[in-house]
Amino acid sequence: MNFLKPELLTLPAVSVLILSAVSGCAVMSEDECRTADWHEQGYADGTNGKSSSLFEEYVSACQQYVFVDRSAYFRGRRDGAEVFCNPSRAYDMGLSGEELTDICNGTRNEHLFREKYERGYAVYDMDRQIREIDDALNEIDGYLRSGDFRGRIYDELSSDYRYLEQLRYSAESDYNRLRNSEGRSAHVRNYRSEMEKMPYYRSYTGARTVKENLQRANEELDRIRYDIDSVSRKMDRTESQSEFQKYKRERDCLRDEERKLRREIDRYLDSSNPEYYRSFSSDRHRCHR
Repeated sequence: MNFLKPELLTLPAVSVLILSAVSGCAVMSEDECRTADWHEQGYADGTNGKSSSLFEEYVSACQQYVFVDRSAYFRGRRDGAEVFCNPSRAYDMGLSGEELTDICNGTRNEHLFREKYERGYAVYDMDRQIREIDDALNEIDGYLRSGDFRGRIYDELSSDYRYLEQLRYSAESDYNRLRNSEGRSAHVRNYRSEMEKMPYYRSYTGARTVKENLQRANEELDRIRYDIDSVSRKMDRTESQSEFQKYKRERDCLRDEERKLRREIDRYLDSSNPEYYRSFSSDRHRCHR
C-alpha cells in the first residue's frame, strides 16, 4: 500500500550521531588512557559528531590513571565540530532520520546546519507518518476480513478505514511536496493527531480487545468440543448402561454450554453498542460433576 520510493532507505551512510553506549566496558583501556592526546581525542570525536556527554565517560574510565584534560579535549572537539557541521551534509542526515546531538551548538554554521537538518527530517518524519497510517489500514483491513466483526462495530471500522484512506492520500501529497522542495514547503498537517480524529477511534482501539476476547472465547469452545469428543468416546466404549447414561448427560450438558457460549458471542457481535472489554466463559466444569 505504500507507494513511496525507497530512496530514504538507500542514502549513503553518514556518520552516525548517537550517544556512545557503555555496555559494561569502559570506553578506554588503561593503556589508552595513559597515551591519550586529549586535544586529538576531542578533535576526532568532533569530526565524528559525538555528543559532549562522551567526555564524562572518558573521565570515568581514565581518572584513576591520568589527568583528563577537559580544556584540551573541548578545544579539539570544537575544532572538529566545525569540520563536521558542514551544512552540505545536514539535509541528508535529517532525511535518513539520524539523531542530531549537541555537536553543532555554538559552531559557525549552527543555524544553517540545523535549518537544513530539520528540512530533511521533516521529509523523513512524513514518510514515517505514512507508514503508521498504512499500519492502521492493514490492521483494520484484517479485522474486516476476519469475519469476526459485524453489525455496528463492522460499520464503524469501515468508516475508519475510509477516513484513513483519505488521510493517507493527503499525507502522500504532503510528502511529495516536501520531498520535491527539499523540506522547504509550507506547513504540513500532523497526521499522527489526525489519525486520532478518525470518526470511530474507540471502535478502532477497542477492536483489538474484542479480537483478544473472541480468541479466548474460541479457545473455550475448543475445550468444550474436546470434552464432547472425549465423553462421546467413553460412551462408545462402555458396556454399562448406567455409565452410558452418565456420559450422555455430560455430553448433553457440554453441548448446551457450547450453544449458550455461541449465542453469547453472536449477541455480543450483533450488539449496537458492544462492550469492548467484555470477557467470555462457560460453565463446562459443572457438566463433569
